[in-house]
Amino acid sequence: MYSDYLEIEPYHFFSNNDEKTKLNWFSFELACEIDRAVPHKLKKRLSKRGYSKKDFNKSCIKLAILLQGVVLKRLTNEISEMQINYTEVENAFPKLNDKTINRLLDCVEIAWENLLGICVSCPSACVSNKDDYCHMFDDKTYYGS
Repeated sequence: MYSDYLEIEPYHFFSNNDEKTKLNWFSFELACEIDRAVPHKLKKRLSKRGYSKKDFNKSCIKLAILLQGVVLKRLTNEISEMQINYTEVENAFPKLNDKTINRLLDCVEIAWENLLGICVSCPSACVSNKDDYCHMFDDKTYYGS
């Protein structure tokens, strides 16, 4: 995986062609949505707690990948509804106190709802077709640099 984390990029979600799946694309989109959902003021507070922009992005990526497990449990009906909990956020952002993790959890829930609002009308059906090859990983217009 690519090591520059100044921006969240699609290549952070695959290390070979076999990993260019629609579920990994969904995770890329979720990480970007989490970044957008966290207000600047909270990001500024996080930077004082050791989360530079790069570290924050790495944590968003880690959280989006951790949430794949929750998505898969929902798809197999192990859980009745998608639930993002404190543990995933804490694992992705380990240096934070309870209050800050709870604030981030609220942001992640907003990001989740925003992404699902888009997914409803998207023909890719990334979650339903989770194992399919995702050609968007090959489209350079999705990459910042």
